[in-house]
Amino acid sequence: MELNERKIKVLQAIIQDYIETAEPVGSRTLSKKHNLGVSPATIRNEMSDLEELGYLVQPYTSAGRIPSDKGYRIYVDNFMEIKMIAYLQRKNIKKKLLEQFGEVEQLLQHSAKIISQLTNYTSAVLTPQIKNDKIKRIQLVPIDKYNLIAVMITDTGNIKSPLVNVPDGVEYDEAEKLSNLLNDKLQDKSIKDVEINILDNLELELYELNNIIETVVPKIFNFLEGLDDVELFLSGTTNIFNFPEYNDIIKAKTFLTMLEEKEIMTDLISSTKNDGISISIGSENLHQEAKDCSLVTATYKIDDNIIGKLSVIGPTRMDYSNVVSVVKQVSQYINELLRTRYK
Repeated sequence: MELNERKIKVLQAIIQDYIETAEPVGSRTLSKKHNLGVSPATIRNEMSDLEELGYLVQPYTSAGRIPSDKGYRIYVDNFMEIKMIAYLQRKNIKKKLLEQFGEVEQLLQHSAKIISQLTNYTSAVLTPQIKNDKIKRIQLVPIDKYNLIAVMITDTGNIKSPLVNVPDGVEYDEAEKLSNLLNDKLQDKSIKDVEINILDNLELELYELNNIIETVVPKIFNFLEGLDDVELFLSGTTNIFNFPEYNDIIKAKTFLTMLEEKEIMTDLISSTKNDGISISIGSENLHQEAKDCSLVTATYKIDDNIIGKLSVIGPTRMDYSNVVSVVKQVSQYINELLRTRYK
């Protein structure tokens, strides 16, 4: 049995209707609403064939059909038309991103908020493993005699600034000397490759500041070692309650619990393709908790290095066309901003 042109039209119509209504679609509804050029009886036969092919399922006896994961997959891969975002909306998106462009992490968080507002789904940002970043600059900034901030900037735009207490006190010129020496030793080294034995070399080269070095440098290294592998940020977590599928309190609780499980969310987002926009649907997801969900994921890069991923998470009855268009537009602007800032 082949998936011919008429079956494709019926499948598209069912998917579009189900995305809009969340109600199983029957042959009579299709006949009235869509100009398919055939009778309800013929549509019923086509729906039966599509069910046999695995593209539709019948949730209960005497009901219409709904798309299966396989049906959604052939739809997004072959038949979906990407909606065009209006010019003024695109302009507003870019303006909002520019206003929030401090460090990369802040930009990605804000992009998640924008996307959740435009799609009405939940969005999640996964930042990269910062320990793979290379140190570009370290600056020790005294804020009073006994405390300083160690500002560290990486090649992907991450900025970390732990507060370091110096019980014996520190002067501005001492902090400046140590900053210069740290930059000389650590610049362009990845955080994971920085080793504590550098302390001995620092003490030899700047022996007059040994007391400060022994206090400040170990605290900086302890901070670097304690950095989490990845950060996960969510936006629009309660948007799921806008969808009738999640009127079921158990289903809603499962979804919200999944969002709270960082390991699960990290696996789901990380398992997507490395480049461009990728879509994972229902049973394609790695974890059972996400079998009723779809993820649309974009990657962000500086040069050829992926510096973050952003996913939109919602029911498999997702408005894929709108979500993909929004994610594609936002990710395009972010990559442009990153190229401009870090070229």
